[in-house]
Amino acid sequence: MTDGAPARSWQFEIRPAGPDDRLGMARVHVATWKSTYRGMVPEERLDALTVEGDIASGFGRWLTDPPPDRAYRVAHLSDGTIVGFAVGGPNRYPEDDFSGELGAIYVLQDHQGHGIGSALVGHIARHLLATGRPDMIVWVIAQNPYRRFYEKLGGVLVRERVAESRIAGGSLRERGYGWRDLTALARR
Repeated sequence: MTDGAPARSWQFEIRPAGPDDRLGMARVHVATWKSTYRGMVPEERLDALTVEGDIASGFGRWLTDPPPDRAYRVAHLSDGTIVGFAVGGPNRYPEDDFSGELGAIYVLQDHQGHGIGSALVGHIARHLLATGRPDMIVWVIAQNPYRRFYEKLGGVLVRERVAESRIAGGSLRERGYGWRDLTALARR
Protein backbone atom coordinates (compact mmCIF):
# COMPACT_ATOMS: atom_id res chain seq x y z
CA MET A 1 0.00 0.00 0.00
CA THR A 2 2.99 2.30 -0.38
CA ASP A 3 4.47 3.71 -3.55
CA GLY A 4 8.06 2.70 -2.81
CA ALA A 5 8.82 5.81 -0.73
CA PRO A 6 10.72 5.26 2.52
CA ALA A 7 8.33 4.20 5.25
CA ARG A 8 7.72 6.63 8.08
CA SER A 9 7.01 5.40 11.55
CA TRP A 10 3.52 6.37 12.68
CA GLN A 11 2.54 6.32 16.31
CA PHE A 12 -1.13 5.39 16.40
CA GLU A 13 -3.67 3.83 18.71
CA ILE A 14 -6.90 2.01 18.02
CA ARG A 15 -9.95 2.39 20.21
CA PRO A 16 -13.72 1.94 20.03
CA ALA A 17 -15.40 4.75 18.11
CA GLY A 18 -18.03 6.96 19.71
CA PRO A 19 -20.42 9.72 18.62
CA ASP A 20 -17.70 12.38 18.98
CA ASP A 21 -15.69 10.59 16.27
CA ARG A 22 -18.31 11.10 13.57
CA LEU A 23 -16.63 14.17 12.03
CA GLY A 24 -13.14 12.60 11.95
CA MET A 25 -14.50 9.37 10.51
CA ALA A 26 -16.48 11.25 7.84
CA ARG A 27 -13.32 13.14 6.86
CA VAL A 28 -11.50 9.82 6.40
CA HIS A 29 -14.46 8.32 4.52
CA VAL A 30 -14.72 11.17 2.01
CA ALA A 31 -10.95 11.55 1.52
CA THR A 32 -10.40 7.84 0.91
CA TRP A 33 -13.24 7.58 -1.59
CA LYS A 34 -11.77 10.52 -3.49
CA SER A 35 -8.21 9.17 -3.45
CA THR A 36 -8.96 5.49 -4.02
CA TYR A 37 -11.86 5.34 -6.47
CA ARG A 38 -10.83 7.85 -9.16
CA GLY A 39 -11.37 6.13 -12.49
CA MET A 40 -13.70 3.52 -10.95
CA VAL A 41 -16.54 5.79 -9.89
CA PRO A 42 -17.86 8.71 -11.97
CA GLU A 43 -15.74 11.82 -11.31
CA GLU A 44 -18.77 14.03 -10.71
CA ARG A 45 -19.94 11.67 -7.94
CA LEU A 46 -16.55 11.82 -6.22
CA ASP A 47 -16.22 15.57 -6.66
CA ALA A 48 -19.65 16.03 -5.07
CA LEU A 49 -18.68 14.15 -1.90
CA THR A 50 -18.33 16.38 1.16
CA VAL A 51 -17.92 15.70 4.85
CA GLU A 52 -21.04 17.76 5.57
CA GLY A 53 -23.03 15.82 2.97
CA ASP A 54 -21.79 12.51 4.35
CA ILE A 55 -22.95 13.41 7.85
CA ALA A 56 -26.24 14.89 6.61
CA SER A 57 -26.99 11.63 4.76
CA GLY A 58 -26.68 9.72 8.03
CA PHE A 59 -23.02 8.73 8.13
CA GLY A 60 -22.09 7.81 11.68
CA ARG A 61 -25.62 7.74 13.15
CA TRP A 62 -24.87 4.17 14.26
CA LEU A 63 -22.24 5.50 16.68
CA THR A 64 -24.93 6.88 19.01
CA ASP A 65 -26.36 3.54 20.06
CA PRO A 66 -24.22 0.79 18.55
CA PRO A 67 -25.53 -2.77 18.62
CA PRO A 68 -23.37 -4.97 20.88
CA ASP A 69 -22.57 -7.36 18.04
CA ARG A 70 -21.00 -4.60 15.91
CA ALA A 71 -17.50 -3.18 16.33
CA TYR A 72 -16.62 0.37 15.35
CA ARG A 73 -12.91 1.15 15.71
CA VAL A 74 -10.89 4.26 14.97
CA ALA A 75 -7.15 4.62 14.48
CA HIS A 76 -5.84 7.94 15.73
CA LEU A 77 -2.53 9.70 16.10
CA SER A 78 -1.19 10.96 19.42
CA ASP A 79 -2.84 14.35 18.82
CA GLY A 80 -6.23 12.64 18.42
CA THR A 81 -6.46 13.02 14.64
CA ILE A 82 -8.42 10.10 13.20
CA VAL A 83 -6.54 8.56 10.26
CA GLY A 84 -8.57 5.39 9.76
CA PHE A 85 -11.54 3.35 10.89
CA ALA A 86 -13.09 -0.07 10.51
CA VAL A 87 -16.53 -1.56 11.06
CA GLY A 88 -17.34 -5.22 11.58
CA GLY A 89 -20.08 -7.49 12.84
CA PRO A 90 -22.54 -10.09 11.65
CA ASN A 91 -22.63 -10.65 7.92
CA ARG A 92 -25.24 -8.34 6.36
CA TYR A 93 -25.90 -10.90 3.62
CA PRO A 94 -27.34 -14.07 5.18
CA GLU A 95 -27.04 -16.04 1.93
CA ASP A 96 -23.26 -15.97 2.34
CA ASP A 97 -21.70 -18.80 4.28
CA PHE A 98 -19.60 -16.44 6.41
CA SER A 99 -20.89 -15.46 9.83
CA GLY A 100 -18.90 -12.23 10.15
CA GLU A 101 -18.17 -9.31 7.90
CA LEU A 102 -15.59 -6.58 7.71
CA GLY A 103 -18.15 -4.03 6.59
CA ALA A 104 -15.78 -1.11 6.06
CA ILE A 105 -12.15 -0.15 6.45
CA TYR A 106 -10.65 3.17 5.44
CA VAL A 107 -7.18 4.57 6.10
CA LEU A 108 -6.03 7.96 4.81
CA GLN A 109 -3.66 7.53 1.88
CA ASP A 110 -0.74 9.28 3.61
CA HIS A 111 -1.00 6.81 6.50
CA GLN A 112 -1.26 3.59 4.50
CA GLY A 113 1.50 1.01 4.55
CA HIS A 114 2.39 1.53 8.21
CA GLY A 115 0.35 -1.21 9.88
CA ILE A 116 -2.78 0.81 10.64
CA GLY A 117 -5.05 -1.17 8.31
CA SER A 118 -3.71 -4.52 9.52
CA ALA A 119 -4.20 -3.47 13.14
CA LEU A 120 -7.78 -2.36 12.43
CA VAL A 121 -8.57 -5.68 10.75
CA GLY A 122 -7.04 -7.50 13.74
CA HIS A 123 -9.35 -5.61 16.11
CA ILE A 124 -12.38 -6.54 14.02
CA ALA A 125 -11.26 -10.19 13.87
CA ARG A 126 -10.92 -10.28 17.69
CA HIS A 127 -14.40 -8.79 18.08
CA LEU A 128 -15.90 -11.33 15.68
CA LEU A 129 -14.26 -14.23 17.50
CA ALA A 130 -15.47 -12.86 20.84
CA THR A 131 -19.03 -12.73 19.51
CA GLY A 132 -18.97 -16.30 18.18
CA ARG A 133 -18.13 -15.56 14.55
CA PRO A 134 -15.07 -17.62 13.53
CA ASP A 135 -14.98 -16.47 9.90
CA MET A 136 -15.34 -13.25 7.90
CA ILE A 137 -15.91 -11.81 4.43
CA VAL A 138 -15.16 -8.35 3.05
CA TRP A 139 -16.51 -6.92 -0.19
CA VAL A 140 -14.31 -4.62 -2.31
CA ILE A 141 -14.77 -2.94 -5.66
CA ALA A 142 -13.25 -5.35 -8.17
CA GLN A 143 -10.96 -2.68 -9.67
CA ASN A 144 -9.71 -1.51 -6.27
CA PRO A 145 -5.90 -1.87 -6.33
CA TYR A 146 -5.89 -2.23 -2.53
CA ARG A 147 -7.62 -5.61 -2.74
CA ARG A 148 -4.10 -7.05 -2.54
CA PHE A 149 -4.09 -5.83 1.07
CA TYR A 150 -6.70 -8.48 1.89
CA GLU A 151 -4.74 -11.13 0.02
CA LYS A 152 -1.61 -10.27 2.07
CA LEU A 153 -3.70 -10.76 5.22
CA GLY A 154 -4.70 -14.25 4.05
CA GLY A 155 -8.04 -13.38 2.48
CA VAL A 156 -9.06 -15.65 -0.38
CA LEU A 157 -11.25 -14.58 -3.29
CA VAL A 158 -14.49 -16.51 -2.68
CA ARG A 159 -17.04 -14.84 -4.97
CA GLU A 160 -17.96 -11.90 -7.15
CA ARG A 161 -21.18 -9.94 -7.49
CA VAL A 162 -22.71 -6.76 -8.82
CA ALA A 163 -24.00 -4.46 -6.10
CA GLU A 164 -25.62 -1.05 -5.96
CA SER A 165 -23.58 1.81 -4.51
CA ARG A 166 -25.21 4.99 -3.25
CA ILE A 167 -21.93 6.88 -3.56
CA ALA A 168 -21.15 5.57 -7.04
CA GLY A 169 -24.72 6.20 -8.14
CA GLY A 170 -25.14 2.81 -9.74
CA SER A 171 -23.90 -0.74 -9.94
CA LEU A 172 -20.33 -1.82 -9.26
CA ARG A 173 -18.65 -5.20 -9.62
CA GLU A 174 -17.35 -6.37 -6.25
CA ARG A 175 -15.10 -9.18 -5.08
CA GLY A 176 -15.59 -10.99 -1.79
CA TYR A 177 -12.48 -12.01 0.13
CA GLY A 178 -12.98 -14.51 2.93
CA TRP A 179 -11.22 -15.96 5.93
CA ARG A 180 -12.50 -19.32 7.21
CA ASP A 181 -10.52 -19.05 10.46
CA LEU A 182 -9.88 -15.67 12.08
CA THR A 183 -7.45 -16.95 14.70
CA ALA A 184 -4.25 -15.81 12.96
CA LEU A 185 -5.80 -12.53 11.83
CA ALA A 186 -6.88 -11.78 15.41
CA ARG A 187 -3.22 -11.81 16.50
CA ARG A 188 -2.42 -8.67 14.46
